[in-house]
Amino acid sequence: MFFTLIDRISELTGRAISWLVILLTLVLGYEICARYLFGAPTKWAFDLSYMIGGTFFLMGEAYTLKHRQHVRIDIFYGRFSPRTRAGIDVFFYLLLFFPLWIGILYALFPYVAFSWQMGERSMQGYWQPILYPFKTVMPIGVGLFLLQGIAEFCRSLRVLIKGEAAQ
Repeated sequence: MFFTLIDRISELTGRAISWLVILLTLVLGYEICARYLFGAPTKWAFDLSYMIGGTFFLMGEAYTLKHRQHVRIDIFYGRFSPRTRAGIDVFFYLLLFFPLWIGILYALFPYVAFSWQMGERSMQGYWQPILYPFKTVMPIGVGLFLLQGIAEFCRSLRVLIKGEAAQ
């Protein structure tokens, strides 16, 4: 089924991307040692750390949604029946999730295309790394998040309409 494929993609990308935490820890650990032990800060750690962290965040969104680990306000939600929770989910997917993330995805395409056209480089650090590969990760991550959102929306809709637990 299509939703099983989306789940599998989210699972695989999430597990693969999770290894970036080790790389980010090594980069930041090296920078801390270089800066404070040897008085020789790197020129590349700042840019590399926000690129790795941003990639980790963006590419991990779908995995987090698949495992229902995004922050929720569960004061009341957890007390509702599965069908009521599904109704709330469907409502907020339609009201907030889809409009917001479709709008973001739509805005990202010209943003990323322009970055590629101009050969954009970072102006925040000394070594001025290229940014367009990192910016390309943005629509990919948002697209995967939207796909997983579609799967979760359809599962909630099924529970709402049929009263059956989604599989």
